[in-house]
Amino acid sequence: MKKVWLLLGVALLLMPAGGRAEVGINLNINLGDGGAVPVVIEEPPVFLLPARLGFSVAVGVPYDMVFIEGRYYLYRGNIWHVAPRYSGPWVVVGHDHLPYGLRKHKYREIVLCRDEEYRYYKRDRDHYRGHVHHPGKGHGKGKGRKKHEDDDSSDD
Repeated sequence: MKKVWLLLGVALLLMPAGGRAEVGINLNINLGDGGAVPVVIEEPPVFLLPARLGFSVAVGVPYDMVFIEGRYYLYRGNIWHVAPRYSGPWVVVGHDHLPYGLRKHKYREIVLCRDEEYRYYKRDRDHYRGHVHHPGKGHGKGKGRKKHEDDDSSDD
């Protein structure tokens, strides 16, 4: 009987690796660009100012971007990023370091307000009564277009 147990033990040791559980550790550290996010925006986006939010939101671009307190914020991959210009460079910013006006709103609320405001804007741009921010292009000259108090026409 002892020989049977000994043979079973030897057989288990000689089993192919696929039959045994293996443990491993994989650690990746990226010290590259400090968290910069590649975002390509060909033309300056249009920003609208929904009254419920109190800051401007980009419309007509494939990014969730806002303009508040003279800086641009981008929400991507469940993380906020900040940049001095709409074209970047983008770096990660912690939730606690967001401006209070942005931090007090949930992401979903920002998206809903942006989409609602954009529907009003698209209906009749010439008679839109809200604030429009055009970085790098100055201000809209159509009736009902008002300079946004944070407008910065020095952006590229």
